[in-house]
Amino acid sequence: MIKAVFFDVDGTLLSHKTRQVPDDTKQVLQKLREKGIKIFVSTGRHPVELSRLPVNDMSFNGYITLNGQLCLDGEKRVIYGNPFTKTAAKRLVSLFESKKYPMSLVEEKRIYINFVNDVVCKAQESVSSPVPMIDVYDGEQIYQVTSYVTEKEAFQLEADLPDGCKMARWSDGGVDVIPADSGKTRGMEYFCAYYDIKPEETMAFGDAENDMDMLRSAQIGVAMGNAHNCVKTIADFVTTDVDRAGIRYAIEHFHII
Repeated sequence: MIKAVFFDVDGTLLSHKTRQVPDDTKQVLQKLREKGIKIFVSTGRHPVELSRLPVNDMSFNGYITLNGQLCLDGEKRVIYGNPFTKTAAKRLVSLFESKKYPMSLVEEKRIYINFVNDVVCKAQESVSSPVPMIDVYDGEQIYQVTSYVTEKEAFQLEADLPDGCKMARWSDGGVDVIPADSGKTRGMEYFCAYYDIKPEETMAFGDAENDMDMLRSAQIGVAMGNAHNCVKTIADFVTTDVDRAGIRYAIEHFHII
């Protein structure tokens, strides 16, 4: 029996064609809650970014943000955080300040970038978000780094990263960098322990590379029809596109409601 469902945001809950959460998705989420099933956002985005998106006025039992680096309760209060170690943060800040790549540093309260180019603008446009402000590091803890690189450039970036880091791509021009032992699965584990939910009682939806660990960890991992091929390959089920009632189709297919 499924007791918790975890949803990616971009391309899963949120359509970037309409820049809205489809009405059929909203109806499914409400039915899940009425049935007593916990629902969670699970995203690479920052809480500040979520506040600007159509999911902000929707109610969830919890929020996994920054790819599992920062978790919030249903009232959007921080209840778990996993920043980079001081050693890793020092190396990442050095890379940020070198301006070898366009990079954003992500702290608990803010996001800022070292410089902006066309790759940054296109990547942010693809997820219906403004370009981060340009600023300098001021000593706060860092929870995530976002770099705007092509697949070819990503190989060099990976070589430049400190030990104990990993990358997860979310668009053709954007990758998130987080600790190697982190990911959306870490957030899932936190909330499952909090609510006494077993792994075999979970379901997850996603469409991008940064969703793959979450889909593998859930009892039922669902790839959206608009998902990257690598995501579809590891999913238990491939549903229809976000704009073609993909969430409703999968929920009804598995008789969750």
